[in-house]
Amino acid sequence: MAILGGRSNYPYLCARVKSKKSFLLKKEVFHRMLSMELAEIGRYLGETQYRDEIAALGTEYSGATLIEMGISQNLAKTYTDVLSFSIGHARELVSEYLHRWDIYNIKTVIRGKVTKASLEEIREILVPAGSLKLDQVNQLVQSSTWEELIDKLRRQKVIYVDEETLRNAVSTGKLAAFEDELDKEYYSSMLKSIEEKSMSERQFLDFVKREIDIANLKAMFKLKSEGVSGESLSQYFIPGGMEFKMERLAKMALLEGTKELLDEFRQSSYAEMMRPDIEQFERDEDTSSLLRALDRVLLYTAEKFSHLYPLSVLPVLGYLLAKKTEVDNIRIIARGKESGLDPELIKKLLVV
Repeated sequence: MAILGGRSNYPYLCARVKSKKSFLLKKEVFHRMLSMELAEIGRYLGETQYRDEIAALGTEYSGATLIEMGISQNLAKTYTDVLSFSIGHARELVSEYLHRWDIYNIKTVIRGKVTKASLEEIREILVPAGSLKLDQVNQLVQSSTWEELIDKLRRQKVIYVDEETLRNAVSTGKLAAFEDELDKEYYSSMLKSIEEKSMSERQFLDFVKREIDIANLKAMFKLKSEGVSGESLSQYFIPGGMEFKMERLAKMALLEGTKELLDEFRQSSYAEMMRPDIEQFERDEDTSSLLRALDRVLLYTAEKFSHLYPLSVLPVLGYLLAKKTEVDNIRIIARGKESGLDPELIKKLLVV
């Protein structure tokens, strides 16, 4: 989808986003939730910006399911609100960014079908915040056969889905390659659509490239920890990063030792923000902690850009990312509580 241009309303849009940002939960709130029971968390959220969704769903659901559905619906509503505040070029940039939720929903539907999850279980975690509306996603969920689902995906004209790759993924039950292709297609489409004719587009492109860097670094460290190495790693990388081009990533993939990998990573600007985390990783080799540190780097980068360019699309993207992180943290706490995980372990899984 090409960015078409048009006059934007950044002063108004950024003011509305700033107002919404004031309702984000503080770091200490997540820590307090760790000592609450699920019912208490639900009641607490019912007194916050999640009140409408919690109240509407409270007669039908309870516990972690109520919390997860409530926060997912609120996330979709929030993103739809932000898009509705936008006009012209700003709206096109925001819409392009939110297209990732179409990818997320299609992944969710297909993974749910493969794992034989119930229709209700799939619907619980959908976030209709992209171009595909809730009724369209529900139509995908209700498909009774793979042929019917593939036919509906072909006709929705929002996301290109390679049918052969999907059929192979379904027949083998290995969805990672198919999901990676969707991610690559999303970022490729977004990078092509940004024409850099304005400062807003150049800033937007810079942020997206850094987001690709973080995604690739997370894949690198995660797969290395799982024993994947060498040239086979390169298939998982998304082209188009800022500091980590495909050639550099390919060289890093061939490195065998953790020390050599970290030495290369330390030459990036991201490592400067992660010194304590890198040192901790060298001591305990806890990859999950390093991945969360990379998520925090992306949040920090978005916040930094927001302050540098206060009347641009960047404060909007920073808020969208912060809101998603908040929802992810609440979901981790709720599901962790439901599974009986130790609060200290849940705390380590949060991005705060």
